[in-house]
Amino acid sequence: MKPTILTQKTVCAFLGLMMALTILWAAKAEAKVDRINEVIPMEYNLGLGEVQENVIQEFELDLSDLKELPTITIINKYGEVVAEFYGDKEEIKKKFKGSFEKALFVTASVGQEFYLVR
Repeated sequence: MKPTILTQKTVCAFLGLMMALTILWAAKAEAKVDRINEVIPMEYNLGLGEVQENVIQEFELDLSDLKELPTITIINKYGEVVAEFYGDKEEIKKKFKGSFEKALFVTASVGQEFYLVR
C-alpha cells in the first residue's frame, strides 16, 4: 500500500481551512466598507448646513380658490359624480326627496355622504 495525502481526514481539514479563510476575507471586506462610511472630513460637515439652507425656499400658497367639499354626493354605477349638493343635509334631502328615494346610501366620511343612483 502506498501512503496517500488524499484521505478523508486531510480533505475535510483542507475544506475547513478554506471556509475559515473565506469567512475572514468576507469580514475584512465588510470592515473596510464600514470604515469608509464612518469617516467624513470636517469641511463637508460644515458645508452641509449651508447647502440645506439654500435648498429650502420660501413660497406662498393661495388657497382661496379651493373648492368646498360637498355635503352630499350622488354617483352612478361607474363611480362618476352625477350630482354634488352643498349646504345642510336635511334641507337638501327635503328639497330633492325623489332623488334620494331612488338612490342607495353608500358611505359617509367627515361630514360627506355618498349615494348610488339605481
